[in-house]
Amino acid sequence: MNPTKVAAILSLIVTLCAAGYLLYQFAMVRPHYNADVSDYTSCKAGREAALTNWDNVQSQIELLKTQGKYQEAIAYIKKHENERPMFIGECGQFLDLQQPTYSSPAAIAVVGLIASLALFGGATRK
Repeated sequence: MNPTKVAAILSLIVTLCAAGYLLYQFAMVRPHYNADVSDYTSCKAGREAALTNWDNVQSQIELLKTQGKYQEAIAYIKKHENERPMFIGECGQFLDLQQPTYSSPAAIAVVGLIASLALFGGATRK
């Protein structure tokens, strides 16, 4: 077999593999990455909101105590006792935030396609 044709076939195989990997990154990795990022940001926002709310509750309790309204402070504590944030672990501690890569497989696919076309003789003058 002609070595030029063998090189062209190998280049075409590399091109198809790179295009398949690019499709895998776009169809499989990207949705999981977007879901993980969304979960992480909603966790952070929820955690910050809970901490801010608890800080407001604590400051209101301290204000009532400094004003000498101990019975109202106790009632306020009982009313808001279930709002204390209970966090287990950090946000995103088990996430694998690996971004999908498009540039390398796309470049390999384009270069492989050009090389295979050149080796098959598709770029010759007539």
